[in-house]
Amino acid sequence: MNAKDIKKNINYVKNNKVQILVKAVLSAIVVLAFLLVFFLFDGLTFFIPPTVVTESKDCDLEVNFIDIGQGDASLVRFPNDKLMLIDTGDSSESDSLVSYIDEYLSLHNLTKIDYLVLTHPDADHVGGTKALAENFEIEIAYRPKYFSASEEGLYQNDYKVSSSQTYDNAISSLYSNQVVINFSESGISFNEGGAEVEFLAPISESYSNTNNYSAVIKISYEGKSFLFTGDAESLVERELIASGADLDVDVLKVSHHGSSSGTSQEFLDLTTPLYACISVGADNSYGHPDSDVVNRLTARGSEVYMTSASGSFAIGLTSGNLEVYFVSTSPIDFTIVIVVAGVLLILIWGIKLPKSKK
Repeated sequence: MNAKDIKKNINYVKNNKVQILVKAVLSAIVVLAFLLVFFLFDGLTFFIPPTVVTESKDCDLEVNFIDIGQGDASLVRFPNDKLMLIDTGDSSESDSLVSYIDEYLSLHNLTKIDYLVLTHPDADHVGGTKALAENFEIEIAYRPKYFSASEEGLYQNDYKVSSSQTYDNAISSLYSNQVVINFSESGISFNEGGAEVEFLAPISESYSNTNNYSAVIKISYEGKSFLFTGDAESLVERELIASGADLDVDVLKVSHHGSSSGTSQEFLDLTTPLYACISVGADNSYGHPDSDVVNRLTARGSEVYMTSASGSFAIGLTSGNLEVYFVSTSPIDFTIVIVVAGVLLILIWGIKLPKSKK
């Protein structure tokens, strides 16, 4: 190889190094720009759309109706940021419930559930309790006047005993995690941040159907009110009407996933809800919600929202005004960002820079 060829090879190597260096710098700029955008959009939330309702986070009071399939779980945030979870869904949806609560607590910089209400012993209302108690601090729990199997004989009360292993797991988990436990009954009331919480039922000491042990809770704030009915049936509705309780509300958590066993016309004539919320699984085997119930609600002028159709949603209250919110999507499609970044990198590495004239 002569001197001319050696010089030519040296220049080739030099040009190659320069091109690689320039392309590497440009690639680094693209990657850094991408990371900057990433962090400006709150890290992973940019890539993974939120599974919780976020747009209602600044409301004075909000209620999240969590989509956990064929079950109930409603999360109330009071004006002082105390939390009440009403029911925990089925055990098969425990991971979904824990994930929602975990993300919600992080969103609001909160650390615990202040109140847990298990409205009645059925598995689709108490099944997630064990997982919940193992993952989060729970301050106070309200539970039905119904003993679990492991409690039989421990109390003087002449309450019925459930043979449900799911219910037993739920109650046992509350004990093992040192949760303060109270029985639900009409007449319980307290105030949280100006919001009045009233237990309107159960009224009787015993019922033939577990659904009727449901805690019925009214929450009032700034002239607006919410009514949570568990799976209470028409028998309880008649008891509530006879009790003289003020049942006129703005938001109704419809009983028993919209079953025909409740939400009678007589009850609706008194509650007159602007919004009716149904926690129900899509294409469930029970035929919930019943079409007659939905028709009664719409005929009363109620806006009906179902978790089976909307997913998780929230109703927020600010300065006396109610608004419905849904889970939002990421403002920028992650796929588009990846494609754009990829194209830029391909173009950069495909550029042929001018060769040195030396």
